Amino acid sequence: MQIEVSIPSSLREVKLKDYQELLIKENPDNDDMLKCILNINTKELGNIKNKDVDNLLAIINKLFDKKHKFIPTFNLNNVLYGFIPNLDEITYGENKDISTYINNKDWGNMHKAMAVLFRPIKQKQGSKYLIEEYEGSHKYSETLKNMPLDVVLGAMVFFWDLTNVLLNYIPSYLENQIKQEQINGAVSIENGEVIQNYIFLAKETLQDLKKFQCFPYINV
Repeated sequence: MQIEVSIPSSLREVKLKDYQELLIKENPDNDDMLKCILNINTKELGNIKNKDVDNLLAIINKLFDKKHKFIPTFNLNNVLYGFIPNLDEITYGENKDISTYINNKDWGNMHKAMAVLFRPIKQKQGSKYLIEEYEGSHKYSETLKNMPLDVVLGAMVFFWDLTNVLLNYIPSYLENQIKQEQINGAVSIENGEVIQNYIFLAKETLQDLKKFQCFPYINV
């Protein structure tokens, strides 16, 4: 029996939810990857000619074997979504939710993490844009299960790189700020606790993002 399969030309054609189904398996193997990316079932996979399997795996591996580019905007169901345009202005709540959703390499929550980082664009001028205010990941998480996988992986790499840079910069910057406030008599215990909590969450986020490097087919 001959079977025709559709091979994606890029990860733009792969949905996040399909990749989630693959990676939440305890030990995903090549069969699972082929069924996920080619969108076929076990019976259809069994009907592929054996000589073609290695070639298909090589093509799929090539899709993942690269540095994933950051894609700040994408269209889904005729709605334009944008990445948080200014991470300097990220709220404590947003950062805390991201840290929670990527904890322990749990791909089952990745759509929730994406719902923190991406929201519908409400105003756009050229390359600049504003997105909706954050009201919790529940608002768009189910919808974003259908977002393109290349956008997801690009966002992960971008956020990982940025968090890494910030953790090397923020502690010394905040230390200088606190010293200045102490000189001016303006520092408070509450402010100090908020700062320490932010640094702690940022460090946790970075450690969790580093764990994603252990996943198959991800090059960060």
